[in-house]
Amino acid sequence: MENINNYIDTCLIQEYAIPNRELNSFELDLDDLPEIELDNFLHRLMQEDTTVRDVVHHHMQRLIENRLREVTL
Repeated sequence: MENINNYIDTCLIQEYAIPNRELNSFELDLDDLPEIELDNFLHRLMQEDTTVRDVVHHHMQRLIENRLREVTL
């Protein structure tokens, strides 16, 4: 997880976060990130975090199975 945390700090927060002076912190919502950064972030998570990868793969399989029921020969 150290690599993911480093990626978040340097590539996402430093580049895209908005300072909140009142709270002495930063704000960053996924919706504010460019599509390429979302893709990069997801790619890194899929490589380094097996829990995320398993959840995503499970959801992908469910989507395929749902479509298989709908498609006929």
